[in-house]
Amino acid sequence: MAYVDQDKKAKIAVALKAVMPKGWKHTLAVRNHSTVVLTITAAPFDLIRAMSGNDWFDPQTATKASVNNHHVRECFADECVADVFEAIVGALNTDNHDRSDLMTDYFDVGHYVDIRIGRWDRPFAVLAAPALAV
Repeated sequence: MAYVDQDKKAKIAVALKAVMPKGWKHTLAVRNHSTVVLTITAAPFDLIRAMSGNDWFDPQTATKASVNNHHVRECFADECVADVFEAIVGALNTDNHDRSDLMTDYFDVGHYVDIRIGRWDRPFAVLAAPALAV
């Protein structure tokens, strides 16, 4: 059964800090004691515009997005961004397990992962690039 306590969240936060790029603002939360939720609120470049569009999602007009943690490569057109998000997904799956068996309809995971860019009430923000010291 999926369950996340504060000790597990603390381990995930340490692993996430090691792979999260400098300058990205984010929050880490636990929803319903079963889901680890990473919300990226700001970054030095537009992560939403780096996403791949499809019939229902237009990255040119969106202010928030959700990342499919099982198919990160398909979510992003930019390979470098996809590499960063694969590392983030790996950190979010710290101490996780997946002993599910679809053939017998058995479902067992340690916890779920939810990655969001922006919030429903506050859109994603693009931070100004830091000025170079001369």
